[in-house]
Amino acid sequence: MWTKWRSYIGSRFWGRTFVEGTLQTWMSEEVVREYINESVTGSPGVWPIEWLQTRVLSPFTAAVSIGCGEGSLERDLLSKRLCTSILGIDLSTKALKLAEAKAREQGLIGVRYEQGDMNALDLPEAAFDAAFFHQSLHHAEKLDSCLSAAAAALMPGALVYIDEYVGPSRGEWSFSLIEAASELFARLPASVKRSRRLKLPVDWRDPTEAVRSSEILDAVHRHFDVVESQNYGGNFLAVIHPHLRLEHLTAAERADLLHFLIDAERAHLAAGNPSYYTVMLAKPISASWPMDELDR
Repeated sequence: MWTKWRSYIGSRFWGRTFVEGTLQTWMSEEVVREYINESVTGSPGVWPIEWLQTRVLSPFTAAVSIGCGEGSLERDLLSKRLCTSILGIDLSTKALKLAEAKAREQGLIGVRYEQGDMNALDLPEAAFDAAFFHQSLHHAEKLDSCLSAAAAALMPGALVYIDEYVGPSRGEWSFSLIEAASELFARLPASVKRSRRLKLPVDWRDPTEAVRSSEILDAVHRHFDVVESQNYGGNFLAVIHPHLRLEHLTAAERADLLHFLIDAERAHLAAGNPSYYTVMLAKPISASWPMDELDR
């Protein structure tokens, strides 16, 4: 009951957000995007999906995107001819209508959308040759149920692409976890701060946000063989960016400030701290764990 309620509230929040076009995150910054690209692909100008292209021999002919939102991933996959057919699934009807409209505007064919809940996936068995989770899995409360259903829906040898936040879950955050980020934030000029100090990075508007994010890596390994993974941080940038006031800066000043944070984050990760964001390529394993037991 509570899972359905949280999913419903989360879907309404994201439906409004996509329709209003108000989503601006640390990943929206051009300098940060280059940092993410370089961390994943080795080149600032090569995006993760382009990196994925180098690892597949032919286009996917029956892919599924789980938690697709307003469909940006599906449009990218089709435009790059990495997929010839893809099904997008999301709980928000507003997001799905927007995804359909944007696909029509671009004249894309081969994509269709269905409403579905990640916590209660109903997918045909062995029907897809690829599955995509793009910043969606950290909204799943029944992780093993979701991943088990996805694994069962894949053909033998199919590929899973996961681009996710895997840092602390929403109930795990404490001020000790943001101590290093807070010390870095304190060094910034007052003119670029929206607040005097950092707040815990929990979005109370969406009860599904990072609901079990810290458990994602273990859950993925229960259902899939991870063949490659690339981390891209976010430990400082994702926590600090919402508290920055950058609109008054010149492009050069903005870039300098973000590079300062990026350099600090690189050093933080090099010291052995686990990354909050990662990209994984995986394949389903033959024997999946019992989903009902694990998601109780």
